[in-house]
Amino acid sequence: MTGPIHTLSAIELTDAFRRRDLSPVEVLDATLARIEEVNPKINAIYHIDRVGAAQQAEASERRWREGAPCGFLDGVVTTIKDALETNGMPAHRGSAAGSGVVHSSDHPTVARMRDAGSVILGKNTMCDYGILAAGVSSYHGVTRNPWDLSCTTGASSSGAAASVCAGIEPLSIGTDIVGSIRLPASYCGLAGHKPSYGRVPYVFQGSPVLVAGPLARSFTDVALHMNVLTGVDARDFSALPREDVDYVAELSRFDPTGKRALVISEMGIGEPVSEDVANATLRAGEALRGLGVSVNRLKTPPFERGEWASAELFYMVRTLSELSQNPEVDQRKTPVIFDWTRRALNLCATDHHANFVATQLLRERALNLISGYDFVILPSTPTTAFQAELPGSDPDQIFESWANTFLFNLTEQPASSVPVGLDRAGLPIGVQIVGQRYDDVGVLGLSFALEQVVERLNAPQL
Repeated sequence: MTGPIHTLSAIELTDAFRRRDLSPVEVLDATLARIEEVNPKINAIYHIDRVGAAQQAEASERRWREGAPCGFLDGVVTTIKDALETNGMPAHRGSAAGSGVVHSSDHPTVARMRDAGSVILGKNTMCDYGILAAGVSSYHGVTRNPWDLSCTTGASSSGAAASVCAGIEPLSIGTDIVGSIRLPASYCGLAGHKPSYGRVPYVFQGSPVLVAGPLARSFTDVALHMNVLTGVDARDFSALPREDVDYVAELSRFDPTGKRALVISEMGIGEPVSEDVANATLRAGEALRGLGVSVNRLKTPPFERGEWASAELFYMVRTLSELSQNPEVDQRKTPVIFDWTRRALNLCATDHHANFVATQLLRERALNLISGYDFVILPSTPTTAFQAELPGSDPDQIFESWANTFLFNLTEQPASSVPVGLDRAGLPIGVQIVGQRYDDVGVLGLSFALEQVVERLNAPQL
């Protein structure tokens, strides 16, 4: 082993199991101890199944002893996002509106984790309905960033990101409808990948922008997780075939030489980019140039700040629809969402369609950015993590924190967030790499290549 158990990657753990330097039962015990140590500070885990996890770890230990692991993650402990159905475990979607549901089946991503041998220990927190750019939940409370407990983790995969960052687990499943993989990856200094739409099966598939994907501390583990999560599922009409891709092997095969990238330090559509984030994005472009990538810079922002407004209204209606399934007395238990969605009550059907059309026009303009290029490089988030208790970096404009990410949900393109250093306050900065539609292999390859040449972040001390 190369360090304490809580610092090991998923690949390092399975290698240790193979050598019998560690056992899955030992890792589970260390994980439970780590939760006791750090979870009171960060509030990332809300449910633990000690008995079930112990049974899974013991079964994994037997398989390793017999030299017959059942998958890539056999014995690796993980927790599951509140949004994802997990057999026998409660889910709240981050909201105090309505009671929690105990599911009797697994989401496809959870089922694949089980099939790969992962020890599913419990559930992690998320913000209300997955639509806030902060780790603020009316049910779970505030989830905090291990880099600075006064700061947010960001977005709905808040518990997953905080847990991975704090060393509770080496990787976790995130979901992303407007940026909830990339935004917390950026704020927490993690490797995060939003796959192409359909690359990872999702049930119920209620939106052509909703995906699930990996959050980890390195792109090697992200690729390993993609080996587990991807492939067709008969329950998801959008699911893409796996095509026998070994994402881990593809990382070392990827050659950046001659690839073309457009660097955009300021998108213009949301909050203005900070100087530290803009400079980090430009440095990432120069690092890629040093790897043989042909890099051009777009100096004029391609959008204007208020252009996210129609998209906000479109997603507001979606959130109102979910909230409205509860009696008003329960709706008021999630005050941020309740207040934010009031404006949607005044919209008529033609307004909603007009906002949909405006959102699709944003989609076309965002997709055109990559014309003539293999990749677009831009900040994952215009600024670093903001105050933990706030619902967005600007409490009066809570949707605009998504501006750099939601566009590439609309376009269905794969996009990763790569940690590229710290700002002057000591908070992580993430740079987003967006690829051509369906080129997850290329995005992960370039992300891995950039990860190798930028300054690696040491884990925060808790």
